[in-house]
Amino acid sequence: MCQNCLLFHPPSHFLIASPVPQFPFLPHRFSLPFFIHFFLIFLKNHSQKALSVRPKNAMGRLKFTVRNVLIPLFLVYFFLHIGVTTWKLFQVDSTRIGYENLRDGPLLLKGGRPMRKPGVIEAVGYGKLSAMGFGGKRKKPKQVHPVLQPKDEGVPKLSDNVKATLITEAQSLLNKTSESSNFIYVVMINKAYERMTLNWICNTALMEVISMSNRAPPNKIFQNVHNRTLIVSMDPSTCLSIRSQWDETIKCVSLEINNYKNGYDWGRQQYINILTLRANLMDLLTANDIPYVLIETDATWFKDPLHLFANKTTAEEDYDIIIPVKGYDGGSWDTLAFDPMLVAATNGSKMFMEEMKTRLNSDKKLYDQDVMNQLCASQHNGLICRQFDYNEVADGKWYKMDETSRVTPFILNNNFNSGTKNKETKQALNGFWFLATKTNQCVISKVTKFMEKYSGR
Repeated sequence: MCQNCLLFHPPSHFLIASPVPQFPFLPHRFSLPFFIHFFLIFLKNHSQKALSVRPKNAMGRLKFTVRNVLIPLFLVYFFLHIGVTTWKLFQVDSTRIGYENLRDGPLLLKGGRPMRKPGVIEAVGYGKLSAMGFGGKRKKPKQVHPVLQPKDEGVPKLSDNVKATLITEAQSLLNKTSESSNFIYVVMINKAYERMTLNWICNTALMEVISMSNRAPPNKIFQNVHNRTLIVSMDPSTCLSIRSQWDETIKCVSLEINNYKNGYDWGRQQYINILTLRANLMDLLTANDIPYVLIETDATWFKDPLHLFANKTTAEEDYDIIIPVKGYDGGSWDTLAFDPMLVAATNGSKMFMEEMKTRLNSDKKLYDQDVMNQLCASQHNGLICRQFDYNEVADGKWYKMDETSRVTPFILNNNFNSGTKNKETKQALNGFWFLATKTNQCVISKVTKFMEKYSGR
């Protein structure tokens, strides 16, 4: 073999390097080096034939170069790229992969069940090439159960009996309120949010009645918060857990829905279905002329917001709903947070709730907060949306603000933080967790210290 031909006739040991992954859809001896060798021979023969004729003018030389040099090089690159890419498809990474347990979104979720090790699912790569014997012997891994996509069961329906119970209990609470603060607190939860709800109940247990003259009647606990709160649980067991600690000091009504007990990842269809169900519940209350404040129990209440809400209802400015502003402005269509939402019993609020319910039920991918921002921004049917100041109701941005200069709000939402475990950890690190670690019982001494710390701020 001539020396000049070495480029196009590589030595035999280059062609039989071992181990060499085979392409299962090609002949047995068709390896990647052979694939390269084939195109080098093609390029050599094509170049020798092309060099026999050389044009003399400039345009001819340009065409000659494009046709006999650039195009063959492009074809070689193209087929080499396809060959290498196909070869890589059959390479399996044998490294160990850890999949973190996806936890939950900001409303009704909690951590999933750990497999093998707490919080980690482990798997070892195992594919066609390793099965063919390339890359050394590998032990076949233990079976790894795939994450199954839960079947979308649709937005749960409320029975007529449940609707009647909700209206009766809400009206009963409303009748106990005074004319100057004629509204109730409403929150909807599922089993996955039980601990966060128990912590919120403990957080608000010592908020006493304070009259307009700032005098506190003695022995009047639970009056402001618990006695005007309606907890709507999707399942009966959560209500039983709440009653086991608090008896009937706080009202809990079950929707008798038993197939939504688990936690769901933010953005999953089941999560969106729960938001839509909550919108249906809000529409039910509004249609029956019940003024209320929609709340969430992952929030921390520093002060009793009764007078904050009462002052808004008695102000001269008209309103249909009042909602907080976001700490991070998302633009003209994304400036408002969803809760706490103070909803008046007006025609404007009824049309708003009806429109939001209709849109959410007709489009499974819509979020309630996005619809609310759109309707408020467009002043749908004359809708009047007022806002709480950020110093009154804050969000997750508050945690990142300078402690010496930030104002203590009435309510601090625990958002920008995914997963109930992460939410609980954040609250515990900041002194906002009030339950005993093992028993989930309310520790009043923790609440007392919390109230003393923030009472003067």
